[in-house]
Amino acid sequence: MADPADFTPEEQAVFGKVSKRVLWFILLLAIVNYLDRTNIGFAQLTMGKELGVSATVFGTALTVFSIVYAAFEIPSNLALQKFGARVWLARIMITWGLASAACSLAAGPASLVTLRGLVGAAEAGFIPGLVLYLTYWYPQYYRARAQAGFMIAQPIAIAGGSILSGAILSMDGFFGVSGWRWLFLIEGIPAVLLGVWALFYLTDKPAMALWLSPREREIVDGAIRRESETREKTVAFRTGSVFSMMFCREMLLISAAYFTLIGNFSSGGYWTPQIVRAISSPTQPYWVTGLLSSGPYLLAIAAIPLWSAFSDRVKERYWNVIVPMAIGGGGWIVAALAPSAPMQYAGLVAAQLFTLPVWSLFFTMPSSVLPRNAHAAGIAFMNTVGMVGASVAPLLIGVLRDSTGGFTAPMVMVGASVVCGAAVMLLLPRHLFVGSGDDARVAAPAA
Repeated sequence: MADPADFTPEEQAVFGKVSKRVLWFILLLAIVNYLDRTNIGFAQLTMGKELGVSATVFGTALTVFSIVYAAFEIPSNLALQKFGARVWLARIMITWGLASAACSLAAGPASLVTLRGLVGAAEAGFIPGLVLYLTYWYPQYYRARAQAGFMIAQPIAIAGGSILSGAILSMDGFFGVSGWRWLFLIEGIPAVLLGVWALFYLTDKPAMALWLSPREREIVDGAIRRESETREKTVAFRTGSVFSMMFCREMLLISAAYFTLIGNFSSGGYWTPQIVRAISSPTQPYWVTGLLSSGPYLLAIAAIPLWSAFSDRVKERYWNVIVPMAIGGGGWIVAALAPSAPMQYAGLVAAQLFTLPVWSLFFTMPSSVLPRNAHAAGIAFMNTVGMVGASVAPLLIGVLRDSTGGFTAPMVMVGASVVCGAAVMLLLPRHLFVGSGDDARVAAPAA
């Protein structure tokens, strides 16, 4: 696989043009996605009292979202391949935006859980769909940086959304409507509008891009084709059905580690506002809670592209994943056990600052252990396992919060799981994720 520095100036210019056209829009879509996904964490600050939603019920709503999302994950990615990214990503955005806005109509715990399940069904496949979409436009060692370009959407959405959501909650009583209902409604509409825009703006593949010249389309397709042909010759991939390749040892280990990583993200995204109020002051204004909740994610916005660029430059994914995960897991434990509020907050910052940059690196890993025809299914499988983690962690936090009366045990649980995820990665052969990939070998399964 070629490093970006190995490409000619003409090739680098073309990929720069692709980035200017594609990445800002992908980033915008992803920001709105994470805003809609995590705004329920702020809504719960007032919704819980009004609807009688306990921490356990809240965790159940998050779990139902993730389970339904996971159930539709792989079919959605396969549908994207069949119908094209432009149509399918637009469909996802329009339907999830409508479902998210409909959460403003929740009348009690049962209806809230049902509506969040509908959001999960509508949204399923969006992030892995974006990742798959980028494989159509970038070779491997441009891809981590390209993915980082939209994966900073999560910290941007949570940081900006924390401030915005805190302000919207202050609209409580406006036209006789609760602040949390305004929150779902106002933050759900942009997804619908962007979905309509995507139908006209996105291009399925380079060969169909009229905004590229014929020569530029040939350069993009040629670079990706050369990389694919080189890797197929130099890497002894597993053979068999796509389904069987998804369950090879390497994919199972990668997915298990990813399970803990996404459980960490889900825990932070949904529970940080309530954790911040618990370790600071439960009577502070909501805008202050929003500002403090945004801190870890504001720092991560800078860390994600820097770490991805570093990993691409040194062509190393192994230790660049393991070490930050171990530190981030330790951050949760510090947040749980530190003797002062400032130290606890510093632990919360470390938990996201070190783990969020790892996210884009994980999405490069399936292509290191699977042939190209299995990439879509491999990415979707890994993300499905991750969504299971996203479903388990928030529910466990809710149950532990109700049973212990605090967030100490839940935070220790999340931190320990992330450390275990780093340990799982140590079971993988390091050479698969180091260098150009020319020396990578995946042993064929025994007969």
